[in-house]
Order: sequence, then structure tokens, then C-alpha cells
Amino acid sequence: MFEKILVCLDGSELAEQILPYAKQQALRFSSEIQLLHVIGKPDREHEGIGPEDFEAPLYLEKVAASLREKGIDVNCVTIEGVVGEAILSYADQREIGLIAMATHGRSGLGRAVFGSVADYLLRESGLPILTIKPQQAGAHLNTQEPLFNKILACLDGSKLAEQIMLYATEEALRFQGQLILFQTVPEPVAFSPGIPGAAPVPIETDTMLEEAKKALKVSREYLEKLATPLRQRGVGVEAVTIPGIPGEAILHYADSNNIKLITIATHGRGGLRRAVFGSVADYVLRESGLPILVIRPREDKD
Repeated sequence: MFEKILVCLDGSELAEQILPYAKQQALRFSSEIQLLHVIGKPDREHEGIGPEDFEAPLYLEKVAASLREKGIDVNCVTIEGVVGEAILSYADQREIGLIAMATHGRSGLGRAVFGSVADYLLRESGLPILTIKPQQAGAHLNTQEPLFNKILACLDGSKLAEQIMLYATEEALRFQGQLILFQTVPEPVAFSPGIPGAAPVPIETDTMLEEAKKALKVSREYLEKLATPLRQRGVGVEAVTIPGIPGEAILHYADSNNIKLITIATHGRGGLRRAVFGSVADYVLRESGLPILVIRPREDKD
């Protein structure tokens, strides 16, 4: 599936935090890794990887040496251009199967995902992208634990969101991991205005509770329908439906259940015309410290 993995680096420790995850992907998928550095000051739209201020070829070869020790085929590439456009053009020309990058590099941890190179690639590329929100430079990363042995596939009932299933399933098979099919349904709570100036008062009605039960039942049946053929292929699958706000529920479940990889489409019911910023995927990308495999689904498949 991932014959060639493009790893985007800018020379910073933050960007390098994607390397352990890209390495594991390459080992399990027998992939070639291409280490890419783009020289050139980005414009306002594509800022993210800073201007050249070090010997990029020497730096990339040093990174490559540690990967080659693991038996991975590695090529090093330095090109010039606007960062997001250059990465996308290179990926298209070289038939890259997966782009791997940190959501922040030289810009630091304070920037929002929107407007970054990662966001540009999510909006413009149809390729799967493996991202990580890096920890503070110098922080210890526990990469000795099994990676990707518990995988969360985030779904919303739409065909667009289901397009992540191909990748989530293959990850589970390659890493012999457990796959959790996950969906949230709205909580049966509304808020009345209450007394002027006071906080809204949560209310529940019998009708709301009944509708919530129906939604849970429909979701469970939907997830089980997806799970059945996967179990027949030997994939360990669990179907989980919980009430809540999608982004918050995904993060809470992932943190509470030792999830190692989140897989998600950038759009589901909202359709592709909706900007990434403000979506569930963007919330997860901004707030989670886990590696996330994200795709922009093809609209014509819905």
C-alpha cells in the first residue's frame, strides 16, 4: 500500500519526532523512505518549514544512516520552492503513497494547524498523511512501546468517513493490532434559557431519551455491519458507540483506552467544501498528541 513514504523534515527536533512512526510504517509495509527538505522562504499561505540555514544534504544523510541501519531503503532529496506546493508536486511526480510529517516544525508549538504546511497538504492532497503534534523539543518520546497495535477508526455513518477504513484495516493487519470502530451520537440533553443572567439549565424529555436510544441502536448496528467482514479476514475488531461531542469523545476515548493511532477522514457529513479548520479532524489534530493518519476523502464516492 505504501511503497514510498515521503518524510518532510526542516532540521528541527520537533519535525524529527515523526521519524519513529515513519520508520515503523516502512518496516511493516516494506516501504522506501524519501527524506525531503524544501529550501525557500514560505509565503503567508504555506508557512511552516523555515528558510534554509544549515547544510540540508548532510543533515538528511545523517538521518538516513540511522534508518538504513534498520534495513530501510532511504533516499534524500533537497529541493527549492514554496514549501507546501513543493511537497505536493514532489509527491505527485514520485508516486508517493504516504506523506509523514509533524504538524509543527520551526514555527514552534504555539501555532494553530490551520494555515500550516500540514493543513495545506490536507486540503490539497488526496494522499494519506501521517501526522504527529510534536512534544516540546528535548522531551522524551517513549518509542519502545509497540506502535500502532491499537487503532481507532473514527466514523460518522457517511461514505466519505468510511474511506478511512481501507487504511485503518491495513494498519491493523500489518501491525497485528486491534481495530476499534468508533462513532459518537448526540447526547439527549438540551438547554433552556432559564432565569435571565443565569446559566442555561440542562433538560431531558422522554422523547429526547427515546431518540437517543434509537440513535445508539442504529450506530451499533452500523458499526457491527462494518465489523463483520473484517472479523472474517482475521482482524480483531471492536465496535464502540458513545454519546457525546465527537472531537472531545474521540480524544477522551483514545486517552482512556491506550489507543496508539487515530485514523480519520478530514470530512464526513459536512462534505468536502467545508474548510478543515473547525472540523472534528482539525480538533483532533490540534489537541491530540497521538499519531494521526488522516485522509481527505474523494467526494464522488459518497
